[in-house]
Amino acid sequence: MPRPAEQFMWNDAQKLVAHRNMHHLFPTQVIKAGAPVRALPRREMDIDVAAYMAEAEVTGLLAIRRGEIVLERYARGNDESTVWASRSMAKSITSLMVGTAVRSGHIESVDDPVVRYVPELAGTHYDTVTLRHCLQMTSGVAYSEDYLDRSSDVARLQLCTVQGKKGAFLNFLKDLGSRRDRKTNTPGSVFNYCSADSVLLGLVLERALGWTAPVQLERELWSRAGMEGDAYWNLEAPGGSAFTASGFGATLRDYGRLALFVLGSGDEWMRESAIPSRASIEAGSPYGFQWWLHEHRGVVSSKVGAGDATLRGGSSVFYALGNAGQVILVNPAEDTVVVKWAIWGAPAQFEERRRQDRAFFAALFDAF
Repeated sequence: MPRPAEQFMWNDAQKLVAHRNMHHLFPTQVIKAGAPVRALPRREMDIDVAAYMAEAEVTGLLAIRRGEIVLERYARGNDESTVWASRSMAKSITSLMVGTAVRSGHIESVDDPVVRYVPELAGTHYDTVTLRHCLQMTSGVAYSEDYLDRSSDVARLQLCTVQGKKGAFLNFLKDLGSRRDRKTNTPGSVFNYCSADSVLLGLVLERALGWTAPVQLERELWSRAGMEGDAYWNLEAPGGSAFTASGFGATLRDYGRLALFVLGSGDEWMRESAIPSRASIEAGSPYGFQWWLHEHRGVVSSKVGAGDATLRGGSSVFYALGNAGQVILVNPAEDTVVVKWAIWGAPAQFEERRRQDRAFFAALFDAF
């Protein structure tokens, strides 16, 4: 079994094993499904995806159009019972849970300062950071998300999940907010992809609700939306806080049901979640409340890959994205969701893999 502490250094073979077993590698909270299961009628289209899946290292692929499965494929030993790691797609699920807490009144406003809920961060950079800043990745905290640098902030954050210490995330955030070795930015001014912002949102949820994000997910969605199986969410330690930047896992169809829930919600939270911050637009990566947008007013996201392939309904499309090629694509204009699992190799390959994805998704919607 791959070593948990070396997560960012796993090769393709290790990722294949580990992504099926994250709930065995790390402390975990089980998220129970509820009955009855939401049926997914099947009307499969005759689409040959074998070459794309092989070249782009895809291990699972699902498309649901107008409520029907039109494409479902597995590879490299995965099948319909495989529970696969979300990686950073969990950030988008965290956003959904913040939305439930706002609707219930447990969180008064996304413009509340984070120290209102996590007062231990008072006196640090986080004094002027709001939930909105964290949702939009504009907290301004000095932070590096370099997966190849063992001393980067994201590497230090990931190590919090292998030390077995409750409070590890909070201590990490205290240290991050107090650092003086690098320049911070005024909150709201600069888009900087920062997993620490998502972890902080998890702590805010925990303090506001009195229970963790996985418990909230079970209560508000997983036990109600007709999921087929239990899911899981990794923790910093048994009984500790959830790793709300990553560490979620479910079956392919249940990721699809989650995407259908998002597609059909149509509520104010999701509408606001799909509005990008000005800072992210200026950075060429339109980003809302922990969701990536395909494009916004002519700005096509740098996350969708090079090339000129045009996606039908692209102006309405938003994504949950995870390291090594995990994707949940929501296309309201086409009434379609797509889920993709993958085991992309080194980050040097990512741009080519994104180009392959962009071309495939465009061809898929043309085929529809």
